[in-house]
Amino acid sequence: MFNKNLAICLGAALFLRLAFIFLGFPFLQERWQLREDGDGYRPIAETILTSRYSDVTRGPVYPFIVAACPGVSLKVVQAVLDTAVCALVFWLSGRRVWAAWLWAVYPFAIWRVAFVNKEIVLTFLLLAYVCVQVRAWRLDCWRERLTAGVLLGLVNLCKPMFLLWPVVLLVVAPRRAWLTLVAMVVVLAPWTGRNWWVTGGEFLPVATERGGVTTFIGNFQPTLGLWEGPNKPQWQAAVEEINAVNAALAPVKLDRVFYRAAFEQVLANPVKALELAVRKCWRFWFLSAKQREQALSFAIQGGYLLLLGIGLYRGRPWDGVTRLGLGVIGYVLAVHAMSYADLRFSLIVMPVVCVLAGRKNSGAGAPATVSVAGN
Repeated sequence: MFNKNLAICLGAALFLRLAFIFLGFPFLQERWQLREDGDGYRPIAETILTSRYSDVTRGPVYPFIVAACPGVSLKVVQAVLDTAVCALVFWLSGRRVWAAWLWAVYPFAIWRVAFVNKEIVLTFLLLAYVCVQVRAWRLDCWRERLTAGVLLGLVNLCKPMFLLWPVVLLVVAPRRAWLTLVAMVVVLAPWTGRNWWVTGGEFLPVATERGGVTTFIGNFQPTLGLWEGPNKPQWQAAVEEINAVNAALAPVKLDRVFYRAAFEQVLANPVKALELAVRKCWRFWFLSAKQREQALSFAIQGGYLLLLGIGLYRGRPWDGVTRLGLGVIGYVLAVHAMSYADLRFSLIVMPVVCVLAGRKNSGAGAPATVSVAGN
């Protein structure tokens, strides 16, 4: 059914994103020396186009999108996908247009569409999964649960941080959760097999995502787990030393070496490691890697989290949708508290924050009637 107010919201969201891509970003790129493709996705995409694709450091979903969308068309696609997130927020919040507006004007989403990195695609896929998971609970339909598993597989093929998420489902909502798990495994299996062949027999479900080195940096106690700052040369020297000692290792094995080194940092001083985990929870919401515009970042994020708190208070008692949303937020926060965190990584859960900030109570709106307890 056509909703005029939602259409206006979607139009405004798309306009803001396209305006930043074509006007705002070029201006700021020159002023702040921004790296458009800091994660190196375009070179990976080039190997796809030339049939030389053997990379195991990044999940395949985003490199294939980059390969299919040359030049600025990639950013336009990202703008469209991020605008579509507004529609998903609208539905999941119980048809609350103002919740969709929260995402439409969210500055860090508008900012991110102009860069070549996977957060925009990952955000869309994750919220699409949450929507289908809610629908699966509501209808108690095996087809919806399989569809949720397929989407969860795509989320992991974009970034494999949700490989353990089915364990959470099996605990909090065990009814037919195995269908979602099976569908996810089936989606991942071909790529896992491809990695086995490319790496000469290494088990790698999706990609390393350089998780080992970022986890090491995030737990490197001399620099308090910071990526940037005056002490950056310390972790760089430590990384270079590990790379030099293990120069003969393949990327997958080298990634595991960094994970072990990170674990050794934790064991060396568990109290300090716990302090870093608490610091990373703060950075996840409020501090960018470059630590730019900290007051503005705090004001924006603090405002959205305040609305989240109000929404949770007004939405009591919490239903299945709310608990699922909080579970997703908590899961992503915990992963980054154990590895590396900055404000960039909170982007993928901010649509869920908008949903929970704007949802009606359990008696209003079809999606809000879901109950996890019955699953």
